[in-house]
Amino acid sequence: MLKRKQIPNSIPNIKLGKIDFPRLVMGIHPFDGVSYKNKEIDKQNLKLFNTVSPVKKILEHAIKEHEFSFVQIDHMNPILNRMHLQAIYETELSLNKKIRLLAYILIPISLNGILTSYSDKAYSTLYANDLLLAGNKYHKKIHDDEILKYNLGGNFKNLITPDKITPFTKKEIENLSIDYGTLEQYLGFFAGCEILVADPGAEIDLLAATGRFDLIKEYIAFLRKRFKVVITSVHHAGSTIPLLEKEGIDVDGYLTPINYLGMFMFPTRDLAIDAIKQTSKPVIAMKALAGGRYLGTKAFEYVYNDVQVESCMFGLGTINQVDETANSAKTVLGI
Repeated sequence: MLKRKQIPNSIPNIKLGKIDFPRLVMGIHPFDGVSYKNKEIDKQNLKLFNTVSPVKKILEHAIKEHEFSFVQIDHMNPILNRMHLQAIYETELSLNKKIRLLAYILIPISLNGILTSYSDKAYSTLYANDLLLAGNKYHKKIHDDEILKYNLGGNFKNLITPDKITPFTKKEIENLSIDYGTLEQYLGFFAGCEILVADPGAEIDLLAATGRFDLIKEYIAFLRKRFKVVITSVHHAGSTIPLLEKEGIDVDGYLTPINYLGMFMFPTRDLAIDAIKQTSKPVIAMKALAGGRYLGTKAFEYVYNDVQVESCMFGLGTINQVDETANSAKTVLGI
């Protein structure tokens, strides 16, 4: 068996649970088509990255020229995500270097045997929870959020609110469960991958909003039996992180959107930043560039200097984008 060298890392590390973790991490977008801008750019991304070769080319450049050592992997888009895994494997072979993996693992929340993690009721429940916490500031925030608009297919009319769909009732909340059979299928997607960091999906937000901390603790304990480090994605940092902290949820850190424009930071940017600054756990920023709307060193000055996060994950598209973005981040880090 080929013994691959660990990637020498001039990028500084922080302590994440039991491991050293870099302050710069490769994300998965736009290799899966996602632009956070519009469908037209999504189509261009899908065309650009429709085979393993162009993805491998970007990974090789990022690792050789900028010494990235960690990359996020996913299972929610099976065809493109498998291609991404293949590109990582081929990059390891071509460079004779080991790329470390952070895996996003969706939480299959079930209601009476039907998956409900991304149901209209789930969205309505989260909306009601954020509205209760932030009031009119939340209303204003969401209608200024271009990433949210993108996720809604470009139209806020698609927003699910309690006026349209009733949130989960008390009885329905009591009947929520985690489908571990489906979870094993998700984990099977990563068969053969050496995952160093497991990241429970942002469905943690829903379980926290409904008060099902028993399910969160059960799920985290399940992952800890398999993975060295367990963090969690959080999209509603302002509401979720304080709840997780209060309940003493055993995660090694948080992965959450952080950018100057406040996009995809819920219920509001200020509430999210307040929660992030109060936690003693390491925080990994994502969407630091606000989906390509806030670029350059100013984006990283905000996440590293103003918010003072420990690490940052961002997507790498073209070679030029890799160089421009990585150099901006490294300049702020003093590399």
